[in-house]
Amino acid sequence: MRKKKIIVLPHLVDAGGDLSRDWFVEYSCRDPRTDKLKRFREYGGFRKLKSAKERYALAKQIISEIKDKLSTGWTPFKEEKLTYQDALILQVHADRWGRERESLPTIRVYLSEFLDVKKVTVIAHSYQTYRSKLRIFAEWAEHQKLDDIHISCITREHICDFLLYMVEQNKVSKRTVLKYKQILHGFFDYMIQAKGIVLANPVHDIPDMGRLTDEAPRPIPEKERSMLMSYMRKNDPQLWLFCQMEYYCAIRPNELRQLRILDIDFVKRIIRVPCTISKNRQTEFVNMPNQLYNVLLALKVNELEGDLYLFSGGGRPGKVMLGKNNFRFRFDRIRNRLDLSASYKLYSFKHTGGVELVNAGVDTWELQRHFRHKSIDTTERYIRRNFAVKSDKIKNHFPDI
Repeated sequence: MRKKKIIVLPHLVDAGGDLSRDWFVEYSCRDPRTDKLKRFREYGGFRKLKSAKERYALAKQIISEIKDKLSTGWTPFKEEKLTYQDALILQVHADRWGRERESLPTIRVYLSEFLDVKKVTVIAHSYQTYRSKLRIFAEWAEHQKLDDIHISCITREHICDFLLYMVEQNKVSKRTVLKYKQILHGFFDYMIQAKGIVLANPVHDIPDMGRLTDEAPRPIPEKERSMLMSYMRKNDPQLWLFCQMEYYCAIRPNELRQLRILDIDFVKRIIRVPCTISKNRQTEFVNMPNQLYNVLLALKVNELEGDLYLFSGGGRPGKVMLGKNNFRFRFDRIRNRLDLSASYKLYSFKHTGGVELVNAGVDTWELQRHFRHKSIDTTERYIRRNFAVKSDKIKNHFPDI
């Protein structure tokens, strides 16, 4: 399919050199609102000039000026101001000044509209990721004066410049660059499919960039795990219960903190992860191992009101959900106090449970269901990336050299 033209560059229409007729400079631009090329003519005082030489000189000047403006992303279409809710503004500023703004359609306006859509289609944690990364992109774009041009004029080169800036100034990793690419690609797809004002997605053929880092939480060896367990049992039993539920049930930290008592079925010995808190946006069920079942019974969790959050203030179940970073901060403090590696994170307990299951002989299909992966391929990649599975044959029965 032939690529659509966005601009037909300015050129002189000189009526065959006839000075008695109108001369003008003509160019065309594609209207982002209709997706059609619209022709424009600049008459620019040609009638006052009596010689062809003077008219050709004026035409050269007008053509140069129009080309310069078009090269900066300027368009001849008049756009009206609109009122919108700025989804990118920091909460502290929103509390003080409000979110409502009046503006010409700029990249901040379109990003805010895109975030409004994402707010109802992704979980809260993912929405925060979208908003924080798009806020940084918007601030960079505004600093580069890209809010002065129509969004359809943002190019692949602009996207590369932004990502290169993030790598050079913020030292971001390859994984973070990939996340920016995914989010920005989704945004421009929205501008193409839902808004129809961008013709092609500029997020394509992006060079490989970013620091190569290993950001995955490492499984925690038995010795270090024992140190953490002893300290948490004595000083933060609520955090220890949190870690046990990660380990035994592979429930993600952000899902755990939103879990209510009614989600725990003590008869069937399963835990329900509702679609409202599940990362996969589907209601899912996890088997509860005997060890965790007995811990919860000993705490008399089965006797509590169903609408209480399992993890709340004061180290006990309650009506108020704890903040998303609460347990991570508590775990990091304890880990640092015990002088353990920073590669051990709160999320490590989920991976640690997976390691122990694989080494105990659990097959990939069972692991997929337990970890709630969408496909067996995801589970196999997860195993390759995270686990060094023990092998008695390799360790103790390797043939001599």
